[in-house]
Amino acid sequence: MKGNLAMDMVADGLAAVTAPMARGGDLNLVGHVEVQLSAQVGTLTVSIERLFGLKSGDVVEMNELLEEPVTLMLNGRPVAKAELVALDDHFGVRILEIA
Repeated sequence: MKGNLAMDMVADGLAAVTAPMARGGDLNLVGHVEVQLSAQVGTLTVSIERLFGLKSGDVVEMNELLEEPVTLMLNGRPVAKAELVALDDHFGVRILEIA
């Protein structure tokens, strides 16, 4: 499915503005802007028949191994690799590599 054009434009603009800042530039212009990161734990290719046949309690095997890092995504684009950690009763991530 195609991403939201406005969100894609925001992400592209944010990337263009923040790239110089990643090299030590000034964050005053965009430092207050909030973005949403998500952690992708795995991927899987599945047929439509299998997808619609899923029911509560089914277990679906993903392509990735348990030890593999998760991918941090910003608007559907990978920005970092991380490992899942437990922070009290919440998930957290430890950054391993920035894309």
